[in-house]
Amino acid sequence: MTDPSRIILVEDDMTLRSVLVEVFRIQGFIVDEAEGVDEFFALWKKRSYDLILLDLNLVDEDGLVLLRKLRLQSDVPLFVVSGRTDRETRLAALEMGADDYIFKPFDTQELLVRVKNFLGRMSRMRGEAPASIQKAEWELGPWTFSEKTCSLFGSDGEEVYLTPAEYKILLTLLRAEGVYVSKMKLMDVLDCGQCETSPETIAVLIHRIRRKLGDKQMIQNMPKKGYRLRC
Repeated sequence: MTDPSRIILVEDDMTLRSVLVEVFRIQGFIVDEAEGVDEFFALWKKRSYDLILLDLNLVDEDGLVLLRKLRLQSDVPLFVVSGRTDRETRLAALEMGADDYIFKPFDTQELLVRVKNFLGRMSRMRGEAPASIQKAEWELGPWTFSEKTCSLFGSDGEEVYLTPAEYKILLTLLRAEGVYVSKMKLMDVLDCGQCETSPETIAVLIHRIRRKLGDKQMIQNMPKKGYRLRC
């Protein structure tokens, strides 16, 4: 049995926020809520989320600014839910890394279905990790890998930031616990089965991760089998 998904609603309309919180909780989600950016980050520092639902017209800052800040540190799934219907804003949000853009007013049940379908696809693409290997941090030689910050921390406290693609690759290899992961599987992890990633891209990402780790032998590869982390 998998744990329920945790989402956060960042919405300044208290009435709408209350309705959505109730709808998602009835469906088994763990739901947090924030009226603005400051309240969001207070919660963000304490918890990990499977999805963020973000309004753009917030009480203390434009939602696009929050989206930009988040994408500098995390690849957490994010849906924009906004009354801004102009093409420029929608494209800007998607280019910044929003996974979907939903116009207000919207059908609540449709939003619920879209969220469920999206999280279901994400889970199938990356493979639902057993509870025993779902961790916030991993030990990797002299490094500590943080799922929360998408970063590597050295024994001296040095922090090395990973791009979203590097993060996904390294997390997949860690969860494989020494078993080889094929290039095809790693490609699926990156593009959710859309067949847009090439084997050459995987090779480049592995090279970049090795360079950041400072150890070419920590990630091993074998023809026709793929890559694995040295145990």
